[in-house]
Amino acid sequence: MYQRIWSWMIYLFGLTMQALWNCDYSDRVTAGSLNKTQYSGKWYFIMIAADSESSLLKFGAVDSAIFLLTPMQDKGKLLLRGEFRLSDAPNCLPRQWTYHISNKTEEMILEGRPEQKTEIFVKDGNDYIMLLELQDEGMETFKRLMLYGRSPSLTDEMRRELEHRAYCLDLTAQLVLKQALPPCEIY
Repeated sequence: MYQRIWSWMIYLFGLTMQALWNCDYSDRVTAGSLNKTQYSGKWYFIMIAADSESSLLKFGAVDSAIFLLTPMQDKGKLLLRGEFRLSDAPNCLPRQWTYHISNKTEEMILEGRPEQKTEIFVKDGNDYIMLLELQDEGMETFKRLMLYGRSPSLTDEMRRELEHRAYCLDLTAQLVLKQALPPCEIY
């Protein structure tokens, strides 16, 4: 009898938590409908959640990062340039990626890595975006959720939002960039 009562209590607790921690989101933007002009410009990389601590290893040395998103002449492409400041290096580390966008796919596809898909979520009046990178085949597999903002500061509300979404996506490892050094410049 006690076992049956205990089972019901656990069941009710699970229902309550599911109701409180709703994991349905309506803020996803399909790649083909992304307003390239609205989301162009500077973005600061603020926080990341991943499926494992090992997926975060390459981000641990990053103090801060700034990105510049620009549409390319080919309407189906976006150029993302980044400048990374490492915690133990005086110089910035530049990187660049080209994303393919199409009305035929919901995700952005990274040039040269067709197995990697990137989903887009718009947050807080377009001042924040979240990118969910997924790669479930190839030499490296991962799932990571990254938060970018128009400014380098992280609000408590956005931190909770990323933590909640990470919980829903079963992303157990999290990292907030230190931002102890001034961010790099990008033009």
